[in-house]
Amino acid sequence: MNKIAYIDEEPVPDYLSQNRLDGRVHVVFGAGRGIGRQCAHALRQAGARVVCVDNEEVRGKAVAEEVDGTFIQADMTVPNEAAAVFEAVIRDHGRLYGIVDIIGASFGARFLDADPELVRRNFDLNLHQAMDVTQAGAKEMAKTGGGTIVLVGSVSAIAALPNQVIYGTAKAALHHFVRCAAAELGHLGVRLNAVAPGYVRTERMIERFDADYWTEIAHNTPLQRAGQTSDIAAPVLFLSQDVSSFVTGQVLVADGGLLAPIRAMRAPSSRQIAGELMNS
Repeated sequence: MNKIAYIDEEPVPDYLSQNRLDGRVHVVFGAGRGIGRQCAHALRQAGARVVCVDNEEVRGKAVAEEVDGTFIQADMTVPNEAAAVFEAVIRDHGRLYGIVDIIGASFGARFLDADPELVRRNFDLNLHQAMDVTQAGAKEMAKTGGGTIVLVGSVSAIAALPNQVIYGTAKAALHHFVRCAAAELGHLGVRLNAVAPGYVRTERMIERFDADYWTEIAHNTPLQRAGQTSDIAAPVLFLSQDVSSFVTGQVLVADGGLLAPIRAMRAPSSRQIAGELMNS
């Protein structure tokens, strides 16, 4: 029997070039520390021009200098602040290609102890500001052919983590927002995705959890370690590049496999859950 020759005539793209962001303007909200700083560096290494936005001037300016970028001081919980930031970016840099918003805070508390102010703060920082950033940024991107938006969710939105009822609910709303808004924005050329971290050793998380708790986190994580801030910046970079051009409306979980097994973790002590457990 004669063999039938089959030739696939579909062209093969230059995959590595799709990882480049040369000259494209990307804005990182919450760039002053932790995951935000790593995202700024990741985008810069891919060739992007990075605008660092943070409410802390000293930290934000320092990161902007590290990545040879520019700095804008802004508080994203202030109404219309996002629109003002993008107006400045367009004025000074031209077309906007990408947005990364890592702003968020876990104000850990047991549900029965949560007061209305705690609920408001959780939703303002973890949902409302991200919706404002997305709306204002997508409007600008739609004028010039589209772009990418990457938000930061949490595994708390997927599983019931100790003392994270309010935070997890806000992040679950953020995940659903990503899926729904991506469906509306796709025809405008705007891709919207999120990364959902597990336990990550950010500066503030290290301050809140003692060494024994970090050991327990590592024990309960299949990769046997907690995350580093760079572990989250890497998938953020992927979702900002053309190599992910057919990906939108997705929540990419980066948790070292934490959610895969069924294991019980003890709740942190009252000292550990007091105060802000920041993503950034």
